[in-house]
Amino acid sequence: MVNGFEHKRIKTKNLPLAWQEEGALEELERFLQNNWEQRSIFYTDEYVTSRQQFIDFDRKGAIKLQNYIGTIIFRGEQLNIFPKVFKEDEDDYDTSDLEVEELINNLVIWLGYCDRLNFPFVSMRSELGSTDNLLELFITVYVYYVKAAIDRQLFFRYEEVTETGSFVKGKIDLRDYSSRKYPAGQWNQLDYTYSSFVFDNQVNRIIKNTCLLIQHLTKQRSSKKVIRDILMKLGDVSNVECTPYDCDSVHLSALHSHYRIILSMSKMFLLNKVTSHDVGMTDTFCFLFPAELLFEGFIGGFMKEMLRGEAKVSMQTSDQYLADLVVDGEVVGNAFQLREDIVVETNDQIVVLDTKYKEIDRFRKVKENKKLHISDSDMKQMAIYAAKRGAKKLYLLYPLHRDEKPESIEIRYDIMLDDGDRKIPLEILKVPFAFGEDVDETKNLLQSILAKVV
Repeated sequence: MVNGFEHKRIKTKNLPLAWQEEGALEELERFLQNNWEQRSIFYTDEYVTSRQQFIDFDRKGAIKLQNYIGTIIFRGEQLNIFPKVFKEDEDDYDTSDLEVEELINNLVIWLGYCDRLNFPFVSMRSELGSTDNLLELFITVYVYYVKAAIDRQLFFRYEEVTETGSFVKGKIDLRDYSSRKYPAGQWNQLDYTYSSFVFDNQVNRIIKNTCLLIQHLTKQRSSKKVIRDILMKLGDVSNVECTPYDCDSVHLSALHSHYRIILSMSKMFLLNKVTSHDVGMTDTFCFLFPAELLFEGFIGGFMKEMLRGEAKVSMQTSDQYLADLVVDGEVVGNAFQLREDIVVETNDQIVVLDTKYKEIDRFRKVKENKKLHISDSDMKQMAIYAAKRGAKKLYLLYPLHRDEKPESIEIRYDIMLDDGDRKIPLEILKVPFAFGEDVDETKNLLQSILAKVV
């Protein structure tokens, strides 16, 4: 097992021996490419490139991890990618003390607050807390989500059935009858197709096949029990081998839209399955999340819960535009849509917050570097938000490193608008993101820092 931080370069000689074999890294890149193309199962990032961005393989004698955290298991060997906030400080790259359990515990907490990720949490944080690896985490999520859907209502759907006989119902295949049946003397045998409202349908067959696969993978008794209950309820469904692409062929109505996530997760498990002599066993899977989305989603979700009843918290607001489009003197529409990470509205003010998953200087260095390594583009972006939204306060939020003490001094930049006649305060906050043993202590610290927003 190999541990690494985001953006870390790992020499090929330090990779697992199975990954150093001829052609192994090319095979790993192809596997990651497949997962990259299916990442919309859980999230939508801003990358438009078709080439996978999980790992940079274009390095001489090395690979470079990118800004995705989680676990890759390939040829039975495991690579864990930890968030950079787990470092003691920005120059710390020692991974010897990193524990996978810490990564899992943090992912459970972060995902529990994330609205931006299409992650099916169904009031089950207690069950998730008992998982001991990322594969178990996703199995737990899947089986409890399937259980909730089946308990709500068994899935029936109309499917076309083709039969042959003399008593016709539905649509006759006249071409087959005229070219094959009639010339062969089978004048009373007709192929016909009709729609039947069936329980043994493609959706349930995919779910059953996926449950049979993960039943052999999970070691958790609670998940095994839920899987047995699901398989019992799907007892009348045919047991057929399904592929990831079977999930793409299913079309769901709005009434059954909640099954889309189930099909997406089924596709993920089927995609990660590697055929072997041990039926149902796997030695390859990939679960990676973009760290920026986790940070933004966690902070936004935490604020929604913290300010419930006191303020309206909106995420990824996109109702403002930077400009009007004018053609031949006529305004024909808007252009350059703005998107604020978090907007907090109270009775008397609007506050805009932007999360930046970046490392900046400690505040005590402000006299040496007035910008604290905050980018010019981020500041200009906030000025535009202030002008367009009419915000009275602005905040830029950056993550603290694990075990890093919160800042004891206040840093604020007054943004000048209207030729300096109006100033909007923009405060810089560094907030805890990495959780240690005392989760409540970290949450209380985060709440005390964010309290100044309102």
